[in-house]
Parts: sequence; structure tokens; C-alpha cells
Amino acid sequence: MANTRYFFTFTLCIVHVLNANIPGLDPHADTPVEILHTILLGFVKYFWRDVVHNQLGTNPPKKELLKTRLNSLNISGLQLGQKLSGHTLVQYAGSLTGRDFCIIAQVAPYVLYDLVPAVCFGAWVSLCNLVPLVWQPTIADVDEYIVSSVDIRCHASHKCQFSGPS
Repeated sequence: MANTRYFFTFTLCIVHVLNANIPGLDPHADTPVEILHTILLGFVKYFWRDVVHNQLGTNPPKKELLKTRLNSLNISGLQLGQKLSGHTLVQYAGSLTGRDFCIIAQVAPYVLYDLVPAVCFGAWVSLCNLVPLVWQPTIADVDEYIVSSVDIRCHASHKCQFSGPS
């Protein structure tokens, strides 16, 4: 009971601080998006798990094709210093790291083009176009950046049906 009381007191203090009228502070606009957890370990992770476990899960030849494509992809321009391990990225899709998902976000359109339905591929392309836009440390031309982001969000409105349990 004491822990519950402490939690509610702490919560009320936080709410009071966040509701304080601080001139010029807009927490929604002034706080950057935490890319690792929001994008890579969020959208990219769950899209990848859906592809591997649900879309290709019952089709071993397609999983092998995905592994082969990942192994043979020329990634010299990505400056990773090593070849991709298709086996690791497919076999351990549920327990990859942020670095792995960063790589997947860069290569997914090149290896998934005929392995998933067209609407899901469109969602992948939109997601992979969004990742570098979110990663920008500074924005030189805000108007151009906003137009690009809106175009991607409109394209990302594709309905990608996930199958199976989440």
C-alpha cells in the first residue's frame, strides 16, 4: 500500500511539473524523436518479424531465397566492413539489435520485392524512405523536408495486413 501511495504522489508531482506554464516550452515540439526505440526497435522490428515469421514462415524456399539475397547483396556503399549474414537476420529475427534493424531498413526493398504482397512492399518502401529523413541531425530546408515527410506519410497510408499472432 505504501508503494502505491508513493507512486501516486510521484505521478502527481510529474503531472504538476509537466502542466506548469513554462513560456516557450512545448514538450511535443521541443523533444526529439528517440529513433532507436521508436523507429528501429519499433516499426522496423515488427515489420521484419512479420515478414520472417508470418509472411514467409510457412514457405521454407522463400526463407532460403531471402537468406541468399541477404548474403549476396553488395553492401560496399553502406560501409559496414563485412558481408551480411542472411542466416542470422532471418533465423534470429525476433532477437536482433538496433544495428541489425538499421541495416535491414537500408536493404529491405532490395531483398523483399517479390517475397511479400505489393501493399506490404509499398509500406516497406515508405518506411525505408522515412528512416533517413528522421535521422537528420539538422534540416537545411524545412519546407522541402516537410513536403518529403508528407509525401512519405501519404504513401505509407497503405494498409499492410499483418497475419498471425503478434
